[in-house]
Amino acid sequence: MSYEVYGPYLPVIMLVTFIALFVWVLHPKNKKKFDDAAHLPFDDEGEQEDKADNGRKEK
Repeated sequence: MSYEVYGPYLPVIMLVTFIALFVWVLHPKNKKKFDDAAHLPFDDEGEQEDKADNGRKEK
């Protein structure tokens, strides 16, 4: 197959893919999953502070 055969269909395929992705991201069912992922970098701050002192205790 050459570009002349499938070339005209590429914009349609790309548009349908974009719309499907847009609907998937904005679907209310996925809101909690994306909110949890958005807060993921902030959830493990306490664990990093514990590892930073290499197990030493302050006297």
